[in-house]
Amino acid sequence: MRLLILLIVIIANVMSPAVADERIGAFVVSDNSQSAILLDGDIGVSTPLEFRRALALRPNAKVVVLSSDGGLVASALLIADDIHARGLSTVVPTGARCYSACSFIFFAGNERLAEGELGVHQMWSETPDPSGVQSTVSDILEVLTRFDTPTEVFTRMFRTPSEDMYVFTQGELEALEINRVGKGLRGKSDYAELAGLIAPKSEEPTSPPPAATADSDALRLALYTGLDFYGQDIVSAREADVVACAASCLVNQQCLAFTFNANPSLTRGPNCFLKSGTDRLEGYADALSGVFLPPNMSTAPTFRIGVIDPTTDVSPRTDLVGGDLTTSPWPNADTPGECRMACVDNDQCVAFSFASGPKQCWLKGSVGERRSSSNVTSGVKRWVSFSAVEVLDLSE
Repeated sequence: MRLLILLIVIIANVMSPAVADERIGAFVVSDNSQSAILLDGDIGVSTPLEFRRALALRPNAKVVVLSSDGGLVASALLIADDIHARGLSTVVPTGARCYSACSFIFFAGNERLAEGELGVHQMWSETPDPSGVQSTVSDILEVLTRFDTPTEVFTRMFRTPSEDMYVFTQGELEALEINRVGKGLRGKSDYAELAGLIAPKSEEPTSPPPAATADSDALRLALYTGLDFYGQDIVSAREADVVACAASCLVNQQCLAFTFNANPSLTRGPNCFLKSGTDRLEGYADALSGVFLPPNMSTAPTFRIGVIDPTTDVSPRTDLVGGDLTTSPWPNADTPGECRMACVDNDQCVAFSFASGPKQCWLKGSVGERRSSSNVTSGVKRWVSFSAVEVLDLSE
């Protein structure tokens, strides 16, 4: 009898199908995991098509497990779009890393969990084509914004040179709400089996080509705080934040610069202003502005201008008596704002007073005696230098 039982066990083992792991390009599916797909390799031209094939084999997939040093941005964005459209979750398991373009796929997850390393950096490109880089950057910003990517991720991405990698700490993953775990990722049953199939990585990821130097055609964006690129508006719209405003500028071929009004009390109306130029400047405390630097400009310019900030330098119900530049009111200035800008544009003007009743603008060559007046608004100019707080190298 024992011999019969042993024979039955042996036959059963022989006849039972072996557990199969199948590789489709950079992707792996396993018979032991019907609800997960593993990305284990670099992202190339054919990787989006390989992902579609993997999805065909796992139509009920819920989780995409990620282990990749990155690759082609365009391919990663296509995969990310598929993941987002299907509502799949993304996981970087313990011991794995998801770097560069792989991070775009991670942020597409409806739920997302990085137990391993999640790394970002600036783009790089083998061909210095500013228009092409601008288009790719705009795609990245648009897609990541649509995925509710935290603004702090963009900051770390654009500040990290393309030859380096910014790896988020576990503390940052939680504090910045990069990890977004719900009911679907409470346990590891959906992906634990595939996580064990990840191929060992080399100690360091493959280094990208050197970043474009300052005297190349690399696309760079200089950012300024407290400086408003006044006028020359192409489009004005309401955007969620300065990142979305920058993305709007990147996709507009006419846009050379932008100004974002970050005043939290302004809850209606446009706050993002796309510009065709930066010929006219003014100081405005709540302004965040960006301008694309021309090729071969080694450093971002510093602007020294006379400032009459409407939030700090303008006094309502105040008249400055005397010191007028002219014996008659300044023409073509029918509002306090127009009068203020007329003084900003005039190098001889150090202050202004605008009488609202007769709509008269008086530019001042010296600061007159300050008096209370119910229908007069005045402001005094001060000289301020604005240097770029950040220069983002948008070349990949």
